Amino acid sequence: MERCGFYKILTNKNIDSRVAHYIIRLARVFINKKGSFNVALAGGKTPLGAYSILSNLQRDWTKINLFLTDERYVPVEDDRSNCKNLKPFFEGINCFDTSLPPDQSALMYSQKLQSLGCLDLVLLGVGKDGHTASLFPNTECRRITREVCVSTSPDGLIRLSLTEEFINLSEKVVFFIKGEDKRDVLKKLLTCEDIPASRIKPRRSVLIFTDLTLF
Repeated sequence: MERCGFYKILTNKNIDSRVAHYIIRLARVFINKKGSFNVALAGGKTPLGAYSILSNLQRDWTKINLFLTDERYVPVEDDRSNCKNLKPFFEGINCFDTSLPPDQSALMYSQKLQSLGCLDLVLLGVGKDGHTASLFPNTECRRITREVCVSTSPDGLIRLSLTEEFINLSEKVVFFIKGEDKRDVLKKLLTCEDIPASRIKPRRSVLIFTDLTLF
């Protein structure tokens, strides 16, 4: 399988711990460099094990600003809410306000992000269809600002998402790909097939943490 050269891959069966420790190390680097660490975290089930480890290891969050890469437009108490699922680990995470109309919620969230200029780290998952954040194949994510867009998932649910442009401005981008059912999409990503995840091309190479071995 011919690979495009944009990705650095770290393969390890104990991937949750590796991701958690990577985030902690990176946080220290940025805090020492500029006094804060600004990170957007993926939702979904894949990273929850890593988040549990991270929340137990990192005790001081005063200089770490946490955001979501995307959110389902559902009430915060809904079990599908990324905010609800991440709050037990990160009480101070900045969530989308889904009590507002989608466009207004996107605008308010982007205002929080604009003062940062760019994020230090974006942690992304990848769906089996190749989507990342809430950037779906063959579906427009309607841009509200440079930072946030509004899309619709295949099940018809409205989504709020960081834009491809804003993600690509980040200092570091990491994909977290876990589970045998992600093998095919990982191959597509590594060979640069045209899926939403492969359009994430920041200034530096993308790091992939995975428990899968392809080579």
